[in-house]
Amino acid sequence: MKITSVECHMVTIPYKNPYRMAPGETKHKKQIIIVMGTDEGITGIGEAGVTLVERGGETQEAIYITLKKYFTPIVIGMDPFEIGKIIDKLEGFNQGRTGFLCAKAAIDQAVYDIVGKATNQPIAKLLGGIYRTNFKVSRSLGVKPPKEMAEDALRLKALGYAMLTVKAGFGDPKEDIDRVAAVRDAVGPGYPIEVDVNGAYTVEVAIPTLRKMERYGIEAVEQPVAWWDLKGMRDVRMALDTPITADESAWTPYDVMNIAKEGAADTICLKPIKNGGLFLSRRMAEIADAAGMGVLVGSKHPLSPGTSALMHLVAAIPAMHAIMGYGSPLERLVDDICVNPIEMNADGTVDLPTGPGLGVELSAEKLRKYREELVI
Repeated sequence: MKITSVECHMVTIPYKNPYRMAPGETKHKKQIIIVMGTDEGITGIGEAGVTLVERGGETQEAIYITLKKYFTPIVIGMDPFEIGKIIDKLEGFNQGRTGFLCAKAAIDQAVYDIVGKATNQPIAKLLGGIYRTNFKVSRSLGVKPPKEMAEDALRLKALGYAMLTVKAGFGDPKEDIDRVAAVRDAVGPGYPIEVDVNGAYTVEVAIPTLRKMERYGIEAVEQPVAWWDLKGMRDVRMALDTPITADESAWTPYDVMNIAKEGAADTICLKPIKNGGLFLSRRMAEIADAAGMGVLVGSKHPLSPGTSALMHLVAAIPAMHAIMGYGSPLERLVDDICVNPIEMNADGTVDLPTGPGLGVELSAEKLRKYREELVI
């Protein structure tokens, strides 16, 4: 089997409500959908995109250009069953093998989708086996006044979410403490909440602020300081009783190795779209597990193809945290791009899609509705 074509589509779908975190605010989800063709008539779907532009610097337009101009010529003629060779080729495109991770993720997902369809197997089996098919889900609370965040928290708890993440790092740290206190008061003792700073604190701010948050029984602190400051993360970790999760610091397998060497985190947060896809995400999970760190999955708010990829990764990694960081695009967005969108169950859980490959099918009508042309 050979790859013969890669169609690229820019799609933009509005959020139901603006999403606000330390780096800024967004009202629209800007994604790339690719459809990869083969000489045997089997097609695969891939997805990449951005919430807010972050460490990698990729925008929706940049991902589109990378895929169209550079990555498509690389993969044309390659065998989708040789996923390792395909990733090596893409990583060899730039010095250091660490760039263009979102674009790589789209190719990676489409290739896995093709192989799954060709073998009539779900992607989780291709990644090593299905350890779980039903997932508890957490939900992050975008930055709002404390009273509004408390109201959101109470509503989401009632919907069955197993944990909530309080976004922090936007403005005065005292207000962050007030938000955590308000959410804890709303959901009551014992209900899991964690804090995500998105790298916005300095060490000098993080330690006293997070110590005060610990009074409210937080489960973890995600990315307390800038992604590059591994020593600072270690200092924060040593000063707190609460486990530290690396997200923006954990983009590549090399990052995970350095986090482990520095003792900078207890857990890493994987997001296949930011980590270059499923192949590299699995490698990162294995490094973290071998180093004694925990592994969990976040999201970057993908549509159903990317959401399915998240679920297949969680299903196939035995060491993965039991609660996923995302359940359905329809949690946050006004619509999806698939005929059979992934939806939450009434109890707040979500099920692994059935069927070969990703197990989702694009809607041609919705692809036309939300597609945008490249304007530079």
